[in-house]
Amino acid sequence: MALTNGEYEKIKRIYDERRLSNERALMERRADVYSRIPRYKALEDKIADISMECSRAMIRMPDAAQRKSYMDKLHSDILDLRMEKKKLLEAEGLPRDYLDPIYSCVKCRDTGFIDGEKCSCFKQLELEPLYDASRIKELLSRNNFALLSYDYYKDEDLRRFGEAVKTCRQFIADFDKDCRNLIFYGTVGTGKSFLSCCVAKELLDSGRSIIYFSAQQLFQSISAHFYDKDKDELNSLYGRIYGSDLLIIDDLGTEMVNEFTRTQLFTILNERALRNNPVVISTNLDLDTIRRTYSDRIFSRLADNSFICHLTGRDIRIQKKIEREYNKPN
Repeated sequence: MALTNGEYEKIKRIYDERRLSNERALMERRADVYSRIPRYKALEDKIADISMECSRAMIRMPDAAQRKSYMDKLHSDILDLRMEKKKLLEAEGLPRDYLDPIYSCVKCRDTGFIDGEKCSCFKQLELEPLYDASRIKELLSRNNFALLSYDYYKDEDLRRFGEAVKTCRQFIADFDKDCRNLIFYGTVGTGKSFLSCCVAKELLDSGRSIIYFSAQQLFQSISAHFYDKDKDELNSLYGRIYGSDLLIIDDLGTEMVNEFTRTQLFTILNERALRNNPVVISTNLDLDTIRRTYSDRIFSRLADNSFICHLTGRDIRIQKKIEREYNKPN
């Protein structure tokens, strides 16, 4: 995803601040341990002395066999001392790794890169401006599997919702192996957006980069930069839309549908398919209306490479409103 110089410098500062904060936290832990366990500091000093002896032995012992025997003994002594340090921590009720380096992201060790490739934590930072604009974090706090309920469904509606939940969990479990899209369609207020957010939260918590847009917001954002001829901002937006691990388009069909939005939707689906990056779409439109509204080629791309979940039932928002009214104190 393309970043402006300012955006890149901001992300670099975030990593600098994380490393500095973690170093300070580690220094505070070390000072606490030295105060509580004086022998721990003595062991560290002894290890440092032996390490220096290793360096001196490399220089003063020309005989390779003699040097190896001596070095093996020193390394064994260091291992024994390190084990004693860990036991001292345990005896004080502290984990063995209490004084190991602290990282906000253990995968990249707070560098942002793994073997020259952007770490998932870097990708998430790239998307922070879009997270803020889309209110996805607020949405996920109110829509996640922890709040899942089957209470508002009956009979066939319940069966369909149960199947959709199973499909969502399978989609999450196979996310790195199966790049099919996930489509929720059906009547208003039956849990389509809720399940989209459930999927988003699970994947976001596992370190994937997620972008959430309402259909109106998505095409308005593209249109604003497209017609302003702001190529840098447009390319940056496209990079994020195409390159995020998951793109969620909520309420497809509520936007103004015209040739521009059809072309943009097809391009998004095509580009993300080429990169093996799936899309989650929710819509109140039925499948035949999707085909007639967006064209056969868009419908074909969706139908041929997607899990499709049909949700039906009474509007849950209305059911909850009735419950609140009924349960109001007199």
